Amino acid sequence: MADLFQSQNRFERLPIKLIMPKQGLERRVRGGGAAPLPFREVSEGYRQSLGTQVEAIEKTIGSKSPSIDLAPVRVKLIPQAIAKSHRPEKLFSKETCPIVGAGSLGELFVKATRGGLRNLAQMIAEEKSPLLVKELSSVERIEAVTPIAKRNGRLPEDVLKRAPRKHTGFLTRVKLFEFGDAQDNSILTNEFQEFCSSRNISFYTGGYSENSRTYAVECRTVDDVTALSELIGVRSIVPMPLVRIDNQPSLHSKTMPYLPTRDKVVGDVPVVVVVDSGIDRRSPELASWLVGHQSDVAPQYRNTDHGTFVAGLICWGYQLNPDLAGIADDPCAIFDLQVMPNTDPSRGNTDSLGENELLSSLASVLQEHANEYKVWNLSLGSNMLCSLDEFSSLAQELDNLQETYQVSFVISAGNYSTLPLLDYPRTQEQNIIGRITAPADSVLGITIGSVSQVGFETKGPKKHEPSAFSRHGDGPNYIIKPDLVHYGGSCTTDRSASSGIRSVKDSEIEENLGTSFSTPLVSRMLAQIYHQITPTPSPVLARALLTHHARDPRTGERVPDGEEKYFGFGLPAPPPYCLECTPHFATLIFDDTLRSGHRLEWDDFPYPPSLTRGGRYYGEIWMTLAFAPARGERWGAEYCETHISAHMGVYRDQVNRKTGEVKQKFIGLVPPEHQNRGQLSEAFQIQQLRKWAPVRTYHRSLKKSGEPGNKWRLMLQLLTRHGIEKEPSTLKPQPFSLIVTIADPTNQLPIYDEMVQLLRNRLQSKNLNLRSRARVSSRLSQY
Repeated sequence: MADLFQSQNRFERLPIKLIMPKQGLERRVRGGGAAPLPFREVSEGYRQSLGTQVEAIEKTIGSKSPSIDLAPVRVKLIPQAIAKSHRPEKLFSKETCPIVGAGSLGELFVKATRGGLRNLAQMIAEEKSPLLVKELSSVERIEAVTPIAKRNGRLPEDVLKRAPRKHTGFLTRVKLFEFGDAQDNSILTNEFQEFCSSRNISFYTGGYSENSRTYAVECRTVDDVTALSELIGVRSIVPMPLVRIDNQPSLHSKTMPYLPTRDKVVGDVPVVVVVDSGIDRRSPELASWLVGHQSDVAPQYRNTDHGTFVAGLICWGYQLNPDLAGIADDPCAIFDLQVMPNTDPSRGNTDSLGENELLSSLASVLQEHANEYKVWNLSLGSNMLCSLDEFSSLAQELDNLQETYQVSFVISAGNYSTLPLLDYPRTQEQNIIGRITAPADSVLGITIGSVSQVGFETKGPKKHEPSAFSRHGDGPNYIIKPDLVHYGGSCTTDRSASSGIRSVKDSEIEENLGTSFSTPLVSRMLAQIYHQITPTPSPVLARALLTHHARDPRTGERVPDGEEKYFGFGLPAPPPYCLECTPHFATLIFDDTLRSGHRLEWDDFPYPPSLTRGGRYYGEIWMTLAFAPARGERWGAEYCETHISAHMGVYRDQVNRKTGEVKQKFIGLVPPEHQNRGQLSEAFQIQQLRKWAPVRTYHRSLKKSGEPGNKWRLMLQLLTRHGIEKEPSTLKPQPFSLIVTIADPTNQLPIYDEMVQLLRNRLQSKNLNLRSRARVSSRLSQY
């Protein structure tokens, strides 16, 4: 990667072209589909079996709360039927038991009433229409939501045992069902609150958004946990997740050399908010970069070691680690948000931090500073392993904050600490136990893993391979996590040898390792992207630019299929490389919106003449598509409710063999990366194509024999689920950022000039406007 960045120095740097919005042709997407064919035979015996299940549920409604004619019911679909087009919405409707949520793939929750269940039983027994028969054939079973399912398979005593001690009891997190109806929700909320009051159980919503229907609840006894999990409205009760940082002993230390202070910088600098354990302000050099401070930690619980180390990397990452690729020398300042208490007994009194407390602190400071500071570094994790089936509550709340305040959270993937550490390639067992921890599954957050800056001959990674401690993906719904990687130090799997990243601690230079320290190296890059572009870009565009030039650190090429769960999209290129073009490639940005039920097309898309020879196209094309999907917290694995697909390719002549008529047929030439072809089920598309993911990359090299075609076309289409396009409150257009680069791999042809000329004739565009970069006037000597 170092060679890649250095090779661009010999080229003139040229501005990226921003394509003005509303120039694509908007076309309505035609509906349609095949006739409804059942997935299996719907026999009388099958109908009777489902009817018996419904009757059993009807008998239990009201048994706990006779005055409440309402209950959630779980419907399990067969694997072939999990696509949204197969959802049994006629079978489970307002007249019977409407669908109100989802869990894992193929798991639905419906709202049941006595009358609705009777109607459902009648429909199961009598309905013969083709559509209803198909929907019946998709159902595997219908069953009540059990208390043990609400406890995530734990016994009540296990929930209490794992819950952190707080005030008068043990802190749990309780989430209520969302039934999509204000009156029904009010009934369930009142039942929950009256129950807690009757048992003198403390509960509060601090930190959680109102729509999440989530509470922090202090249970005193096992009976409290048992009774809560039996309440009709409770969807889950789990121990309150704790947020933590990984304090590792330092590896080596040196006397602090001269480091540049803020007064040595000419020009404005970006700021990263360090959400951590606090920053040691006794160092005048580090204090000079501090623009603000807020502490939510009592003085007796403060230990600033971790936060100071992170802050040092944001301010002086390049100066302290000049041998590492991918770190620009652009200066960056810091805001100190101290939220993490000391957890190291050798450093004084200790305390813990619940996810609700972290969220409260973030919401308070965001309200005051979100307009000023766009990048928030969260080098922290939790004691909760991420699920493949459901996004964590902490991740969902962080998504809400990022959307509300239009900021970006850069989050560490988490560290695996049990010896032996993780090999590479990783074993099947390691792929399970080494997965990311919450909140690294945040959809709008940018999650960072660690790669090794050195190589070990045995018991450790080779250079540029994933660090032995770095946790990996996939994320829920198989979205790619981590998003990116950077250098966070390295060690052998038995920790007998190690080599860390350098930063500051106690007025010295020390080495340490962890994804906590690869994360700030990306945060400072993202802060520069926000800062250097004017006007300030949206979080979606900033994320797309950060991702677009990321590459596999081992090769400088694309991350191979199957390895994205360890590398994400790769090691990002720092500014200025990710913000400019060279004479031999041109980058275009489409920052626009899509309406539901429509697609956008750019016909006769410009393509460089020097890459067109003999009716064939050559060159290399890569695209990055990013958007902030609409999200529904009650939909489990189907949390993301909008998806954009991109298609770029050519028109070719297609001759009708019978009539001889020639028609133009579109052929896609730039496929999405990290996917396997040949299977079409929804489960496959979610897992392999990353459908519903917030970032996708596309790539195609045409440099060998070229591809025939008449002209190019770019097309984007918006997909939705859960019927959100029918709800007036969710009919807002979906913003997106698409970055397209067309390049000559030989670095010889005048691609940029040709594209600029073509744009003058076909599309309105302007240069991506960059402000002058701040520079350190007195450089640190490398050591």
